[in-house]
Formats: sequence, structure tokens, C-alpha cells
Amino acid sequence: MNILCWMKHKISVTAVVFTAAFSLSAEISFENPDINSQNQVVFTVAHSLAGSPSYKTAFLADASKSSGSKILTCFPEKMEVLSSGAILQVRNRYGTARYAINDGTLAWIQRSESVPAESIRLGPQAVSPDGKWMCYVRKTGVATGQLILKNASTFTETLLDEHADFSFEKVPVLWSPDSSTVIYEKNGSIYFCDPKAAFQQVQMTEEFRKIGGGKINAVCWAGSKTLVYVDHDIVYRVNSNELYTRGMYAPMVGSGTVIGRLPLPFDPLTDHLYVNATADRMVVLQGTKFISSYRLTTKGFASLMPEYSKPFTDARGSVISIKLFWAEDNAGILWVDIIGNTDGALRSTVYRLDEKLTQLSVIENPGKPLLSPDGKTIAFSSGDTMYVYDISLWKNLARLPVEKIVSYVWHGNATLYVGSVSAVREWRYSSKEEARIRFLSAANLVYWKKDASIVAQDAVNLAVLYDYDEAHNVWQKSSQTSAGYEPQIKVQNGRYRVFVGSTANQRYKNTLYIRNLTGGVENKALFPATAVKTAAPKKLVLAFDAADSADGLTRILSVLKEYDVPATFFINGEFVRRYPAEAKQVAACGYECASMFFTNADLTGKGFVVDDDFIRRGLARNEDEFYAATGKELSLFWHAPFYRVTAEMRKAANASGYRYVDCGKWSLDTQTFEEALKNKENYLTASEIISYYAANARDMTIIPVITGISKGSRSDYLYDKLDLLISALWDAGYEIVPIRLFI
Repeated sequence: MNILCWMKHKISVTAVVFTAAFSLSAEISFENPDINSQNQVVFTVAHSLAGSPSYKTAFLADASKSSGSKILTCFPEKMEVLSSGAILQVRNRYGTARYAINDGTLAWIQRSESVPAESIRLGPQAVSPDGKWMCYVRKTGVATGQLILKNASTFTETLLDEHADFSFEKVPVLWSPDSSTVIYEKNGSIYFCDPKAAFQQVQMTEEFRKIGGGKINAVCWAGSKTLVYVDHDIVYRVNSNELYTRGMYAPMVGSGTVIGRLPLPFDPLTDHLYVNATADRMVVLQGTKFISSYRLTTKGFASLMPEYSKPFTDARGSVISIKLFWAEDNAGILWVDIIGNTDGALRSTVYRLDEKLTQLSVIENPGKPLLSPDGKTIAFSSGDTMYVYDISLWKNLARLPVEKIVSYVWHGNATLYVGSVSAVREWRYSSKEEARIRFLSAANLVYWKKDASIVAQDAVNLAVLYDYDEAHNVWQKSSQTSAGYEPQIKVQNGRYRVFVGSTANQRYKNTLYIRNLTGGVENKALFPATAVKTAAPKKLVLAFDAADSADGLTRILSVLKEYDVPATFFINGEFVRRYPAEAKQVAACGYECASMFFTNADLTGKGFVVDDDFIRRGLARNEDEFYAATGKELSLFWHAPFYRVTAEMRKAANASGYRYVDCGKWSLDTQTFEEALKNKENYLTASEIISYYAANARDMTIIPVITGISKGSRSDYLYDKLDLLISALWDAGYEIVPIRLFI
């Protein structure tokens, strides 16, 4: 079954020159080395790679040694508070560092010895509320890995699931508020684990810790002692002190106390469950389409009567995701992420849900909402400003204007650690004190002052300087400014000269060389791997087929925007007629739109008289309908529905100025259960499809992805794991480029 196409045409000389603008490998550069009399070199390394933040990292190295470089800044791609608030953990592409909050020392506990060339997005870690434990999925495949429970202090680990699904968005676990129990999913069932018992090796075997079938979306903690679980349409309540008893005798006593029946079955793949702390109110989100609120006042198998149950839409755009937080009066606060219909912009709308749904505010360029440990306040970023709101009153309590915000995490209920592109700050939001810089995220320039101390120039405000505190591996704001001090940068000291030069490694723009000026001239790269000759990166295209369903379009657009990946959408006339707003949304997001003819039918089948005039008119009709819906023109690329085409069709389209894009007759993500059964073919899950693509793609490959399937069913969809597909292709050494570079 051919699902990839190997393009027959060579890239022209013009195209080769043009591709440099899209090269992932040419955006890692060494900058501004400065050497002192003790052979110590300071410099920065700039990363600008698609799919991950761009920043400059400051380094200290010894010109006389080939290893042992020291990282002087720590970019907060991810942050977690550990060990009951004593440790701030920071993760980025170089590794993991920990900041001791009491003594103000930053130390790397794990780091790369070289300069990573991969465009890496870090996976999430689910830390227990007390910060003593964490769960994460260690990748072993392109979309799978091992679910690990880890002691944050001793670093010891235990395996919860050998074959867990990997996600960049969440870990499939749920911690109890008191950190005594973690719920996890495995092989379609839900289990519980006591982390202390697990590491003391006194825990019961897993078969006696099973709660029931389903996924992690089907369980919710209501306070520290009560777990609510939905199985199909039955709602159970389980007291935490009964977990072991019910686990042992589940076949006889069931999964818990039945407290009601939902009107519709709960789908753990797409639905989400929220229960308040007193376990008397529950909200069920059916995907992003329907919201239902229930009072948990019934007993037994009586049907739950919704107090609010309506479909949800937002006129401003398509819904990406919905999260719910509980106010003190048990009203639900809904945080809705959308992508704009007319401008493709990301924004969030906040609603209050009680007997009705009331809009509270609209947030432009939002970061993710983060609830305080006591559940009373919520923190979020908007552009370059950090906000804290009272969740019950939805009232702004404080704001912190800084540079572009990268990540943030609560430290208790009154303090936030806010990581920006410049620094990580400790912000006591209720205090009038200025937020305190704990350490630098990045630096624009580093250099020696009087040959002994290191100075850094702020990554954003170039007038601000910092002095390096070697004892604590952090920086203190200098009394001088760049206007008051001119750096005396030196590139040689009599024994060595340092310089930035070209490299045969295609994954780097340049590298840093050390030239030995004594005992014979010798040139060596400070990081040897950066000078190893490599082949030019392989290139491929992502092509999205919008035929007759828009089910996955919102997910596709949000991931493409987040990863900054170019893509081409082949849009069929049936899609435009059914989804004119969605067609306009694709165009508004700036993606290239090509033609998939005006009808979603097999043009090689019976019922069509396909001649030159039919093809020309069909392409023209699709152009006109797309322009009427979007106000923009289709590009002059096309492919026939289902990639079924004849030489005569190609010739007719060529005469109209179109170039055909041949991606094979089949794509695996269009295969349904019904087709696999009918044709006696092996059915592949989305994860298996990703593995196939990563293993079988070649240079100049076009990979098609469907935006939705209107007929038939699948267990999962490739568009839901688009981020994993992109990551897998990058990991395999591919550069994703626009289709116009291929044809």
C-alpha cells in the first residue's frame, strides 16, 4: 500500500538557493568569544529552530581542554517546583537544572556535553502537589514510551507501564491533592498506586489495584479522600481509604458506590470529567462541542438530570480546548482556547457556568492558566504580562509586565516563578516589592571584565548588565550599564586564539575553534561534534487534504501555528460548500491553499465523462467557490480526489496552468475499521502510522494527512497526534518545507 510519493523532478538551482531560508540546520550559531589570560573562554550559542523557543545561552570553557564547558544561563522551557517547595527545577534542550530556593544556588543535574542540534520539544512531567514525586513518559518509540514514577529527591524510579502512549501535552496520571495516591491508565484500564509503598516494595500487585476500565479522563479527585469514576454511563464514588478493599474484591463489590447514571455514555477518548471538592456537582465536557452540568444528589442508578446542558460554539473562532476550574461557590470557570476565524489569532475566552453560561473576559495571546495550590487564584500570561486573578470574583489581583513569558509555576499560594526570555523572577504578587531576578534565562553577550570576572548583557534590555556569581552559578545586577562600560573583548592571549569559523556539519551555521599558538599551529573545534561533516538535511512536505470533513482542522491549525511549520492544504469544493468559515480560517492563517477539484468523487469511476473541458471547468469552479468564501485565490497546484487521476486529466489541468501533486493512491490515515475489514487489510493506529512514516519517508517526500473522515470510524486519528508526527520527522532528520520548493 503506497502512501508516500517520491517526486520525480530534481530541485532546480533556484529552489536550492531558496531552501536556505527554511533550513533548520543553519540556525545554531556560536557568537562573540572572549578569552582571558587564564585560557578561559566565554561565548554565547544562539538557537533558532522551529518547534522550540529561540534564545542565546552563555557558556564558559577552557581553551586548553576539550571537555568540561559550563553553562552560565538557564532558559526556562519547562519549570516544576519540587521537594515541598525547596527546589525549582528548570528543563531545556541542554538538560535539567535545579535551583535551591533557600541558598540561591543553580546546579545542573543532567546536561548535554555538546550543543544539541535537534529541534527538541520537552515532554511534560506530572509532579505531585507536595513535589516529592513525579511521573513522566520516557520515549522508547515515536509515539510510545515507559510510564515512570520517580522520587524527586533520590532519583530512584519504578515502572508503571511498559507501553504507554506518549504525549507532549499531558502524562496519563492524576495525583490526589494530598499526594498519597496517583491514578494511572494502562492497557485500557485505570489503576492506583501509593508512591511510598511502591518504593518500599510493600505495595500489592497491580491486579488488586485496578479501579476499572477506561482512561484517565474518566476519573476525577473530589478533595483528597474521594474519587469519582465514570464507566460508560454509570458514575461511581470511591473513598480513598477503600481503594485497596475495593481493588481486592472488585468482582464482588464493584468499582465503588453508584451515585447516578449519565444521559449519554462517557467517551474517555474525547470527553473530560470535572467534580468539585464536595463531590456534589459534576461537569462533563463532550469534546469541545457540548457542556453538561449535574447535581450529584441522586443515589443508585437513577438518571442524573442536568441543570445546564447545551452545545458550545464561539462566533470568534474554532475551539481548541476547554478547561474547567471550580470557584468557591461551586460555579465552574471555563477557560476556552480558540483560533480566530478571520485572523487565525490565538485567544482565550473565560466563562462562568452555573445555571447559565456567562462570558467574563477575552484574553489575547494567552498562556496556559495555572491554578494556585489552594484553588483560590489563577495565573496566566497575556503577551509580555503576567496576571493573577481571584477565580471566584474573576477580579484582577496583580499584574507583572516583563519580557515575553515562556513558563511559570506556583510556589505556594502567594508566590510565582515567572520565566521570561530574559530571566526567571520570583514574584510575590500581593507584595509591593519588585519581582526579584533569581537567575538569567539567556544573555545577548558575555565578556570578561578586567580579565577576572564575567559580565552579561541582558537578552532584551541591552543597557542592563549583570555580574556573574560563580559560587552560586547565578547573576547579580551590575551597578554599571552598557553606556558606562565598554567591553574589551579579546580573541587571543598568546597561547590560544579563539574564532568562529565555518563547519562541514550541516546542522550548525558555524562553530567555535581554538587555535593553539605554541608548539605548532593546531586548530580544533571546542565541541568536536559540531565540526563533523554531515549530509544536508532531507526535506519533506506536509499536505493536508480537506475533502468533506473539518473534524481535525482546529487541531491541525493550532499545532502548525505552535510549531511554526509550513503546510499546504488541498481543498475540495465539497469542503468549501460545507465549511466556508473553516476554508476562510485556513486562508486567514496564511497557509498555502491548493485545489482538490470541485467534487469529492472518484473521477476515474463510472458516472463521469471526464474530458478536457470537464477538468478545466471543475478546477475553475473550485477557484471561484474558494474565492467567494475566502476572498483569496487558490495556488496552481492540484490533485484529484483520492489521488486517482489519468494522463488526460493531468494534461487538461496543465493546459489551465496547474501542476499536479502526486502523493500516491492511498494514505493510511484515511483507512477506517470498515474498509480494513472489507478489504482484509491490516488496520494501523495513528501511532503505528507515525512509525511507518518516520521509517519509510525519503528525501523529497510528500506526506498527506486528512482533515477529517465523514464516513466510517477509526480508533484514533492522525491529526490528533500531528505534534508527534512532526517531532518524529524532525527526530529522523527531516526538514519540513513548503511544497513550492518541490514542484
